[in-house]
Amino acid sequence: MASNDEGTPTPAEVLDLATQKASLPKLTLIGTFGSLTDPGALVRDSRGRIRRVMLNDEISDGIVAAIGDDSLVLAKRGRAITLTLPQS
Repeated sequence: MASNDEGTPTPAEVLDLATQKASLPKLTLIGTFGSLTDPGALVRDSRGRIRRVMLNDEISDGIVAAIGDDSLVLAKRGRAITLTLPQS
């Protein structure tokens, strides 16, 4: 069993979850941050890069139209595509 800096053991189930490989779609919302008036998000693009985006930024041939607590709306070719945080 591994331990943190203070020597507290990390439970085996936590270690297992932390080291699992996730199967994610090509464009994935990783997290959101900021305030209601200045929201931002972290998005994993099709090349596997993590990008920080804000409202009106361009990503994956679309424009970031909205960012919520657990979602991002991408306006792409006249459609609204909603990305949500992956569920564990």
